Amino acid sequence: MTTASPATGWVAVVLAAGRGTRMRSRLPKVLHPVAGRSMVRHVCEAVRAAGCEQIVVVTASADDEVARAVRASVPGVRIAAQGEPLGTGHAALAGQAEAEGASRVLILNGDLPLLTERTVRELMQRHDGSASVLTFLTAFLEDPTGYGRVLRRMGKVTGIVEETETDASTRGEPEVNVGLYAADAAWLWPTLDAVQPGPRGERYLTDIIARAVEHPDGAQAYTIVESAEAQQVNTRVELSRAEQLMRERIRRRLMLDGVTLVDPATTYIDAGVTVAADTTLLPGVHILGESSIGGGCRIGPNAVLRDMRVGDRCEIGGSTLEESTVGDDVTVGPYSHVRPGSAIEPGVHLGNYAEVKASRIGARTQIGHFSYIGDADVGTDVNIGAGTITANYDGVDKHRTRIGDGAFIGSDSMLIAPVEVGARARTAAGSVVTHDVPEGTLVVGAPARIRPERQGV
Repeated sequence: MTTASPATGWVAVVLAAGRGTRMRSRLPKVLHPVAGRSMVRHVCEAVRAAGCEQIVVVTASADDEVARAVRASVPGVRIAAQGEPLGTGHAALAGQAEAEGASRVLILNGDLPLLTERTVRELMQRHDGSASVLTFLTAFLEDPTGYGRVLRRMGKVTGIVEETETDASTRGEPEVNVGLYAADAAWLWPTLDAVQPGPRGERYLTDIIARAVEHPDGAQAYTIVESAEAQQVNTRVELSRAEQLMRERIRRRLMLDGVTLVDPATTYIDAGVTVAADTTLLPGVHILGESSIGGGCRIGPNAVLRDMRVGDRCEIGGSTLEESTVGDDVTVGPYSHVRPGSAIEPGVHLGNYAEVKASRIGARTQIGHFSYIGDADVGTDVNIGAGTITANYDGVDKHRTRIGDGAFIGSDSMLIAPVEVGARARTAAGSVVTHDVPEGTLVVGAPARIRPERQGV
């Protein structure tokens, strides 16, 4: 996602203090993920990409779960605590102090994960280009249930009717209030402060529309083209719908950018993923988190990559790779597992059922099937035979294994860490290596011993 030119004078106030009881979850609503990122993060990133660099997120308290998650995932945001939940208008007012100095204000809900930076930018531009004190976003929905209805007379906005207050004449109105407002700060803050609390002591943000209509400069509505952006998430059903729409949007973008998806419906790609052109993703592939995939790769079927950095021209079968880096021209699997903290250098081959954990595998090294390489530093041009194990755990601590360049590790070798195998050294099949192996030597047996006649081979 590219960031637009800075929108001078703007601040965004994102409302994220609500618990979202209809989700029936211990997790606050806005922290539920859509395509791998929380809803509130999607909203903040859309706002920032549109050029609004100053963002205030209103949370229930200054150090609650939402506040901590936002600080961790969206750098540079400010947190404003609402405290007692007294309505959306009260929540917006809670952000005033942190928004001090801005001449124009965006207010939007944190449960609009499908909102795009283009729509946010166009709303700000529409407001900048008019004399209206308030510009708000609307959409035409086939089913407007749950949304406030926009009232017009001769095309001009005359007010909003909330869902609970609709009657037979307004219930079927298809134009709805999305929940995104752009306003002049000099008008907004005193207007919000003047909104009278309802019977339960709550102030509602939508009341500012009626007040803007009464203002000499009035209010204007900006209608989005893609109604899916108006999709609020209040239930698990709506969450699944947003997930489906977001992933469809991601897949379409990748295909237009030159990535082949053999079966898009079974390919799952998170919002933070980048994939270069001419890579092919086969059915059942999951690319998750903040993964980055190079060009000319072939991945799958049924591969799972999470928070990975993969180079160009790699072939990865139905394996699982996590939180590691893979260089160019690497082949993996199928049924292999690269665990967190590993670095697979260019030209490496991992066979079937190979597992690598917290290890560096040097360039052009070959690792046979049914092998476990854990907590190891493996040099370049090493051959590791099938069934090899680095025994890295002694029951109390983890220890490292070091294998020098050009070494040959025979099938079913067991390397008992901490241990070092020197450059060009060899272990015979079935060796149990308990002591360091000097460069260029051959060790045989259990425990492995040097065979003098083979020294230097």
